[in-house]
Amino acid sequence: MTLEPLNAWAAALACLAVAIAGCGGGGLGATTTGRVTIDGQPAPAGIRVDFQPQGPKSSPSMGVTDPKGHYELFFTPARKGVMPGECLVRLSVIPERSADGIPTVPEALKAVRIPEHYGRQSTLTRTVKPGHNQIDIEIDTTSTPTKPK
Repeated sequence: MTLEPLNAWAAALACLAVAIAGCGGGGLGATTTGRVTIDGQPAPAGIRVDFQPQGPKSSPSMGVTDPKGHYELFFTPARKGVMPGECLVRLSVIPERSADGIPTVPEALKAVRIPEHYGRQSTLTRTVKPGHNQIDIEIDTTSTPTKPK
């Protein structure tokens, strides 16, 4: 038995809250929503979207795609937002835990391949402005991302 996607999402946000507890960057920040596509198709539910602001005393934010590829960024499970400024963006697949506690990749995500230049070795950056931002992320598995103009 695996966790439902919403439970995995809540668990990932809870881990993020623990990771950033006590960090600087107490400003209200901005809100950000968007859509992730992979080779022109909506990303499946369960793709983690991390925004790491590049300034000092900055707190990361994360979101998780829904079945249509949409995401919204959160500082903590109860606090929406992201710090304004230049952010490094990383994407990853969220494993779920089976009943025996073993992390497993959900069946719907097993075929998803996120190139390293969007994952751990990400070179993808986006600028977050104060207020609300709509930041769509288009993954092309055949090329290296560039900063939008």
